[in-house]
Amino acid sequence: MGDTVQWPRKSDKPGEKKDPSRWCDFHSDIGRHTTYECVALRKEVAYLLKKGYLKELMADRSKALGRERESNQGGPSPPPPIVKTINFISGGSEVCSLTYSAAKRHTKESNMNKPTKKVHAKIDIPIIFEESDAVEGHHDGLVILLPVRNYLIKRILVDNGSSANIIMLDTVKHMSIDKKYIINKLTMLVGFNGETKKTIGEITLPTYAKGINLQVMFLVIDTLSSYNIILGRPWIHEMKAILSTYHQIIKFPTK
Repeated sequence: MGDTVQWPRKSDKPGEKKDPSRWCDFHSDIGRHTTYECVALRKEVAYLLKKGYLKELMADRSKALGRERESNQGGPSPPPPIVKTINFISGGSEVCSLTYSAAKRHTKESNMNKPTKKVHAKIDIPIIFEESDAVEGHHDGLVILLPVRNYLIKRILVDNGSSANIIMLDTVKHMSIDKKYIINKLTMLVGFNGETKKTIGEITLPTYAKGINLQVMFLVIDTLSSYNIILGRPWIHEMKAILSTYHQIIKFPTK
């Protein structure tokens, strides 16, 4: 509706004082509330209705048209606005794909404590990879870039051998996230070479992948790594994703 809507100004509060897990589409910003909780949005909708706008949304016919339009267009969520791109920021040993049983239990407990939510509708279309998708002559892992919070993060390893999602402390710092948002809960991790590392805690951050918004719990580790983030089985399974290192592609169902 363009200028008809009184769009809110972004908060001037420094980024480190904002809660990175609470995203509001109306404010296009992180802060103290989610879109569903946004009082300013409710007031603006009420005002527009009083002025005669949005009335078509109240009609049954328009609701049916809206459902048909969503079905035809797929109805994906829009990507978050990107304020910064984070490239490769450290170096050194590759941490992570294997974890101790304690880390597995920790991940399972965290998932059990989270409320059950429907990420996307059930789809019966099979996910397949064709030879035309293949990237021949390589032995690389599957490394992607992904919007996390309002940052485009590069050097993200998708690893189905990892039982946890991991984010490096340097990456958290580059995202201007205050340490107070890291929950102090230690977990023991072990690398490919047997090197053990303790995490400094966990943090939940919003991720976006081609129309799917997802709140993801990460274990935070302070170490040098070839990757900024490692997405393990918790993220892969919740996305219902299938990955192929040979094809260098990850596919998952969406609306």
